Amino acid sequence: MNRSIFYLDDETSLLEIFQEMFGDEYEVSTASTLDEARRVLAECPADIIISDQLMPEIEGTKFLAEAARMCPHSFRVLLTGKALVGDVIPEISAGIVHLFMRKPWSESEMREALERAENFLDSSGKPRRKRREEGEK
Repeated sequence: MNRSIFYLDDETSLLEIFQEMFGDEYEVSTASTLDEARRVLAECPADIIISDQLMPEIEGTKFLAEAARMCPHSFRVLLTGKALVGDVIPEISAGIVHLFMRKPWSESEMREALERAENFLDSSGKPRRKRREEGEK
């Protein structure tokens, strides 16, 4: 059984790369707009939620706060090429952001982050999901 990941980023090329790298290991959903992100998360809650900080419609920290309400047991990752970790200390302290990563990320950095997320979810007792096609009959 695989964990589900939702990734929000306005750079669609990064979403495609992520899907290519991790789509066989995880159940990956992506969105490049806020409306699409809200719709996808409402329909299919995710175990791991990744968001870029600098989005045209909303800051990643604000989106992750929304996502935390929708998927309270999720592990949430904030990506940024500009902000400093000090800029998001309130969100980290509040448990909205579990991990802060710089963009651009490498495959090995993202794999390490996903491993941390899985360890967190495993230790919190969050069960793994069946892949959608396995669960649908």
